[in-house]
Amino acid sequence: ITAMVIGTGLIQAPFFRQSIIDREAAIVRDMVNALAVEHGVSASDLQNYTDAEVRNRLDQSFDILKSLPDTTLIKVFNRDKTIVWSDEPVLIGGKLPVHLDLLSRAMGGEVQAIFNSSKHDVHMELQGPTAGTIECYVPIFLQQNGKPTPNVIGVLSLYRDPHDLNRTIQQGLYLLWMVVGAAGLVLFVALYKLFSLVYNRQKTAESNLSKLTLEHDRIVQIEKMSAMGELVGEIAHQLNNPLVGVINLTQLAERQVQNPQRVSELLAEVRKAGTECRDIVQRILRINQVSRSTRQPTDIKELVQDTITFCHQSIDLHHAVDFAAPEQNIMLNVDPVLIRQALFNLVHNAILAAPDKQVHVAVALAERDGVSGVRLSVTDAGPGFGSETAAKLFKPFFTTRSSGTGLGLSVAQHIVMKHGGVVLAENLVEGGARFSIWLPMMTMP
Repeated sequence: ITAMVIGTGLIQAPFFRQSIIDREAAIVRDMVNALAVEHGVSASDLQNYTDAEVRNRLDQSFDILKSLPDTTLIKVFNRDKTIVWSDEPVLIGGKLPVHLDLLSRAMGGEVQAIFNSSKHDVHMELQGPTAGTIECYVPIFLQQNGKPTPNVIGVLSLYRDPHDLNRTIQQGLYLLWMVVGAAGLVLFVALYKLFSLVYNRQKTAESNLSKLTLEHDRIVQIEKMSAMGELVGEIAHQLNNPLVGVINLTQLAERQVQNPQRVSELLAEVRKAGTECRDIVQRILRINQVSRSTRQPTDIKELVQDTITFCHQSIDLHHAVDFAAPEQNIMLNVDPVLIRQALFNLVHNAILAAPDKQVHVAVALAERDGVSGVRLSVTDAGPGFGSETAAKLFKPFFTTRSSGTGLGLSVAQHIVMKHGGVVLAENLVEGGARFSIWLPMMTMP
């Protein structure tokens, strides 16, 4: 703001000075031509300037200009650019103007006025250096019937001391600085208050965010511990039943040791219970295997078609799977084994939701939150799911089927999240449900 205030003043000062000089030069022009008319100065007078009567007339015409404030030198040029009159007689007859361009323009009828901060002219040799000079070159017009004509018969140059002008400019500059400075101060105060308000709000927001982050981390940790406890409880519950059976059957076998046939039957039951325990443990291990993946460029359309074929071969149900995809190939850098497993889980659930009805699988390009991606959607014609079920869909071991393991959707969600995507579930208005895997295009190599 300080630089703006100082710069504005320094830039405006030359314009103010030139405006004042131009205005005073126009006044001098009118005064000079009025004096020339009053005393009958003609073109021949400026050519015959050595004649005593002409010199007397020129003295009467222009001597009065010496009384103008701060006037230091006056020169009158004829059309030959010769000095024909001056308040310094030694200059008469000479041709020594520095600004020939200004003199030529004045001969063309234009008023010329400049401020020289370091001037060197003949009058400088007479008077010595001064702190700058104001130079005015005003045309003297030919008069006919008391009225000026466009014809210029000569030029009067007037040199003035700029002391008073500089003082006026300086006072104006100070006033300008005061006004702009006051406006700048108001602007500074307003901006200071604005930035202080924004800064304080930002600090408050950061503090609140930090507290929320800490609280969120604590809640997440509690949720993790809760989920872990629930998972352990589910595992313990599922292992407890067959293990209790193993213990009971073993005790019976001990009491029936004299009956080999009965012992054999009991051992068969023990093996069956042990197999069930092994299957539970293997399902848990499969969850852990999901954490390890190997990505490679994969044709998504081909992957989906292979998954549908595998579903037909592995599920002993009467169903049909409809597949739709864009014509162009879609390549993503993913782990094909894991993505195939996640998609298989969705298709498998869709088939079981309505075994006698068609399942629709589709591949489409789709944006999510402004990010380009690919959506693999599986639509079934089943009963859909309720709000309570929706809240538990992706929880491990949660299932609505008596024969289900409750791991399909949770495993699918874990796999997709490792690829930066998300699994979405929605009920359809026309009936049924749609589960979708969305993967971002940023997984491209």
